[in-house]
Amino acid sequence: MALAKNPTIAAAEALVRQQLGLLRQAGLYPNPTAGYVRTDADQSGQSETAGVFLSQDIVTAFKLVLAKAEQRQYVDWRYWQLKAQRDRVINDVRIRFYEVLGAQEAVRIATEFESLAVKGVKLTEDVLKAGQGARPDLLQAEIQLSAVRSALQDAQHRHKAAWQQLANLVGIPDLPETPLAGSLEADIPDLDWQTSLQQLYAASPLLRGQEAQIRGSEYDVKLAKSQAVPNINVQVVAQRDYVMKFSSVSTLLSLPIPIFNRNQGNIQNSIGQLQQQQNEYERVKLALGDQLAAAFQQYESARSQAKRLRTEILPKTKENLDLTTQIYKQGQLDYLRVLNAQHSYLEARLGYIDTLTTQHKAAIEITGLELTGGLNPTEVGTALQTQPGAGAAGARNILLQQLQQQGPGATGRLPGAVQSGAR
Repeated sequence: MALAKNPTIAAAEALVRQQLGLLRQAGLYPNPTAGYVRTDADQSGQSETAGVFLSQDIVTAFKLVLAKAEQRQYVDWRYWQLKAQRDRVINDVRIRFYEVLGAQEAVRIATEFESLAVKGVKLTEDVLKAGQGARPDLLQAEIQLSAVRSALQDAQHRHKAAWQQLANLVGIPDLPETPLAGSLEADIPDLDWQTSLQQLYAASPLLRGQEAQIRGSEYDVKLAKSQAVPNINVQVVAQRDYVMKFSSVSTLLSLPIPIFNRNQGNIQNSIGQLQQQQNEYERVKLALGDQLAAAFQQYESARSQAKRLRTEILPKTKENLDLTTQIYKQGQLDYLRVLNAQHSYLEARLGYIDTLTTQHKAAIEITGLELTGGLNPTEVGTALQTQPGAGAAGARNILLQQLQQQGPGATGRLPGAVQSGAR
């Protein structure tokens, strides 16, 4: 659904069509010029002529060939941009799927603990009626029930927001909520840093697109140098003299003499653009490595935390809850110990969900070649350096600065609300 409905993909496809149009235009030969010529004498008996002329510029130095070759590279660049945007959308759908799945699991666990808290209140009431408990135990049980219901409400709000974000990315904002099938514990890949880095550098469409831009700039330098070779203008004039009764054909060849203007300014500009694109390739490569390092840190931290929760903390908090509940029923503990055990177990289970969700999201970023931001326009989908603690506002500022550097009017392409990415 996202590949069909997400507007950024259609926009990226339109950019490809625009570039194909520029490629077509670059190879077109200059149009000839046709006209009418007439000569009228101011005295009778003198020459009076009428005729037609045809003028054509002959393009030299393979300018059209170079122009087409340059535009082909930019078409390749647009195709790589399209692939990158499709990958961003796919990766974001997967990330938001796990966000919804994690929120859905949090709602289920919070609902389960609400039922447990309700039973706790009933238990303390029964104990109090039997004269074995104390009023503070009942108050603590009711406070615990209120806290659990608050956690349930938060989980429900989180689920609703996560679903709406998924629907927006898909391109169907009114997509009805549906329970998702899946397990947070399944399909988590075992990733290696060096392998992931090599895969990123080898397969990133951002790097392949930047390589195409470098090749395009190289052809632009050749084209700028070829512009110093003047084109030849050929004119043919056919006339009829109605007084002298004869016809004539004149041929004129002309070309500018490159004395003052040898296109040296444009050559210098194209060389500078080539150098800029070469340095941009290195910047994108370093920025991608920077993003991968941040994602890998999240992945490894979440993996170690999930393992510790699964093998140590969850079993112990569950055992602690079972034992304290059993001992309380025997009248050997106050209810506060039971509440603390319930709280610890709830926090551990919710924390386990969060760490699994984070691990999935980081793994998708890593295997997805650091392509996220499926609602960002293609034009600003360039690899950016990670900004620890910057958040969404920091990402928006970076994108704004990047567009401002492209010259006046470029900021008009920046939407009012730029998605900060799915991280």
